Amino acid sequence: MKKLLSLTVIVLLFAATTVKAQSYTTALGARIGTESGITLKHFIKSKAALEGILAFDHHSFDITGLYEVQGNAFSEPGLDWFVGGGAHIGSFRYHHNDYDDHAVKFGLDGILGLEYTFAGAPINVGVDWKPEINFTGYDDHNGHHYGEGFYADNFALSVRFTFGR
Repeated sequence: MKKLLSLTVIVLLFAATTVKAQSYTTALGARIGTESGITLKHFIKSKAALEGILAFDHHSFDITGLYEVQGNAFSEPGLDWFVGGGAHIGSFRYHHNDYDDHAVKFGLDGILGLEYTFAGAPINVGVDWKPEINFTGYDDHNGHHYGEGFYADNFALSVRFTFGR
């Protein structure tokens, strides 16, 4: 009986240490996908985080702020799902009547994804879908309107270094 109790205590202590090692307070890294850039995620509660994304390419840049709720996926330590929403603002360059022009865009974002935090390394890897609605756009020289509307094609892979384990 003492051996069983001792084994149970050791297993519980190991499990508690493993679960604690899966969590992090802040993570910083790269987001690669439809919108690539830098991502910073910080937990404000045990299951709620704020994420900031600075995305850029040769035509535009966006700053996005998201509130995310996070939970354990499939009872697998280190594997979490997250869902949330927020807003973005940015600028994009476009060609208009033989010259380049800029326009400001802003809108709302949703996010849905999975992430895995490695127990033995300060690394977090995630995949997400971030649809957005742009409230502003621009008109080209032919009278076509671009930029405004719903965009459901924003998928990405994030790789981050974790801090505060």
